[in-house]
Amino acid sequence: MNHETTPFISAEQNLVEMSIKVIVLSVILSAVLAIANSYLALKIGILTSASIPAAVISMGILRFFKNANILENNLVQTAASAGEAVAGGIVYTIPALIIIGYWHHFDYFTNFFIALAGGVLGVLFCIPLRRVLVHEKTLLFPEGRAIAEVLKISSTKLLGLKEIFLGGSIAALIELMQTGFKLIANSWQVWFSNEKFLFGYGVGFSPAMIGAGYLIGFRLGLSIFIGSILGWLIAVPAVSAFYPVLNTTSSSTDLVMTLWSQKIRYIGIGAMLIAGIATFLSLLKPFYLSLKTSFQAMKISRNHFYQLPRTDRDLPIHYVFSLIIVLALALGYFFYTYFPISSLNLSAGWNGTVIIGSLLYILFIGFIFSAITGYFSGMVGVSATPGSAIIIAGMLMAALVLFSLLKHLSGVLTHEQVLAAEAITIIIGSVITGAAAIANDNMQDLKVGQILGATPWKQQLMLLLGVIISALVIPPIMQILFDVYGIAGVFPRPGMDPAQTLAAPPAALMAAITQTVFQQNLPWLMVGIGAFIILIFIGINKILRRKDHFAISILGVAIGIYLPLASSIPLCIGGAMAFISQRRLPQKLEGESVYQKHRGILLACGLVAGAALMDVILAVPFAFARNPDILSLAPSHWSTQAALLAVLVTILLGAWFYRLVAIQKSKAQLG
Repeated sequence: MNHETTPFISAEQNLVEMSIKVIVLSVILSAVLAIANSYLALKIGILTSASIPAAVISMGILRFFKNANILENNLVQTAASAGEAVAGGIVYTIPALIIIGYWHHFDYFTNFFIALAGGVLGVLFCIPLRRVLVHEKTLLFPEGRAIAEVLKISSTKLLGLKEIFLGGSIAALIELMQTGFKLIANSWQVWFSNEKFLFGYGVGFSPAMIGAGYLIGFRLGLSIFIGSILGWLIAVPAVSAFYPVLNTTSSSTDLVMTLWSQKIRYIGIGAMLIAGIATFLSLLKPFYLSLKTSFQAMKISRNHFYQLPRTDRDLPIHYVFSLIIVLALALGYFFYTYFPISSLNLSAGWNGTVIIGSLLYILFIGFIFSAITGYFSGMVGVSATPGSAIIIAGMLMAALVLFSLLKHLSGVLTHEQVLAAEAITIIIGSVITGAAAIANDNMQDLKVGQILGATPWKQQLMLLLGVIISALVIPPIMQILFDVYGIAGVFPRPGMDPAQTLAAPPAALMAAITQTVFQQNLPWLMVGIGAFIILIFIGINKILRRKDHFAISILGVAIGIYLPLASSIPLCIGGAMAFISQRRLPQKLEGESVYQKHRGILLACGLVAGAALMDVILAVPFAFARNPDILSLAPSHWSTQAALLAVLVTILLGAWFYRLVAIQKSKAQLG
């Protein structure tokens, strides 16, 4: 294995890292990438890496300034990548409050503080973990090394900016035609019904989902496709035969969406639950070893801080502990003010116990989970880290502890007690998830800094800046998207189209977990079917690994069962595009071939960002008019032509990717 021992910029060199232009650019990119990833997290529950596009955009812009250097670019991508992580932390969890009916809109200050608290804790928890994890030889940090290579290559050549803006412009135009003018279909489904069952299938054409599919790759895309076949092509007709929908006057599509809402999505939830728990259990041993070494490293850093070189200096540990104490006090006051503690109907003493216990749980479990995700980030990369497993474990443990306490003190729980307990559990889980998501991203950025020769404490300050900016912009975006599309079948007003609802798979899973514990009224047969499906795939993976075949992602299968076809199928298309395009590249990537491989990634990042930002822009007039069809230019009876245009555009998009990424194989091999 090739591990870096000498940084690209030596510790003796004192290049400018933190400057006004770096801070301004970091603020802008943090906001943009937070908005784009908030949309993705609500729509499909999958985030895309923000580091490479942030690095390329910052390099393109900083070239217009005199004496810009690679360490400044690294600080910009470090701060901007926090937008992705904060989006994952809050958008994966807080919408569960809408789903359970506790909230009917997103309260800005509550959202902001939860996102801020979780994000800042994640940065602070990572500081004592940094030294041991970035120097651990068994951790490859695949994305961190890729980002460092892109920064090294692009420090001498203007590469990548064109691809991001080109992909973004094309995706924004397609999204405008699909979502705004309605001239191109964003999905096409055909469903039939008879007296016994429903059957059919569909496909989606979203450029954002195709770009995300390219980024997640063929293995996960194939796994999602398998899940979509199980959930929609097999489960819908099978379940409809046993649970006939009574309202036969509705269209077949409406009947399918009703069946999905009442039954099928719980198969996906059961699958996600078991997949997450199985992944979590399989990784307990490496986590224990990592945590043990991390505590040893804390003693070293405290005793020898001033003797350390520039490239190995973190924020001083006494500052870290002071900030954690201040944040803990702020969280305690927040819980006292915003928790629906009175609705639990407990005595004053037990109310204080719940608040203090919640705070201690966040600090203890939050640190442990930050260590886990930081370790996983080094082992498999940010995108492949099983974050849902961490979220499930944190939420489930909190729910079980609170439920046991309430049952012991109150016996039979009232509806008011149950709703309050669910809300408290989700808020606790949101803070922990925010810390774990930031730690996952943070550790990869710190590895990039180690390779390049950055100053760790400056990276940590920029991460804090990225967290603050992202926490400010994400809550209103969530509210706008909820007003226009609804979330997981919950709508702000009657008469909205259920087919356009944002699925928010992780948030729906969090809501289901809390309801499972406190209400115990889930359709357990559906949940059990989903769990059984994943157990089968766990067995299949054991056989595939024994024969040295690539394993199926059990989390991917679970997500495929849950996601609407309009989201899952374009993810599969994107994954297939990645497989076809990249298989012609040389196996050993060096020099220009490294950039050639990332050219497709940059194009895909452009697709995701351009389409997501256009959707957010369109959501503003849609929200004011309370009508997502206000900009429609499509004539009546245009659905067939719109679907044909969508197929044509998707084929042209795939051909364009293949031409830019795969056809230039010979050029890549010259590297």
